[in-house]
Amino acid sequence: MEKRVRILNQSPLMQRKYTDRKTGEQKEISTVTLKLFDGIDTFLGEITGERAKNCQRFDPTREYQVQCSMVVREWNSQQTGEAMQATTIYVDKINLI
Repeated sequence: MEKRVRILNQSPLMQRKYTDRKTGEQKEISTVTLKLFDGIDTFLGEITGERAKNCQRFDPTREYQVQCSMVVREWNSQQTGEAMQATTIYVDKINLI
């Protein structure tokens, strides 16, 4: 998806631990979360990895063109055993307009 947005909020760089599904190995990922507004909807987009480590501070008064991808993650709740889903939006590219 490609959108023209304003960045309402930007988190500091965060480190998050996760378990690699293929190897079962514990790993750590760097992330920066952006609260984005396209004039109608407000949504969260995440920048990950090396791009997050090198992420600049974005100006909330300017407009940006973002290219995003969405991933649906599924898991079973530890409390209920119920199947759960979450959609994560990853910011693949971001450019000042």
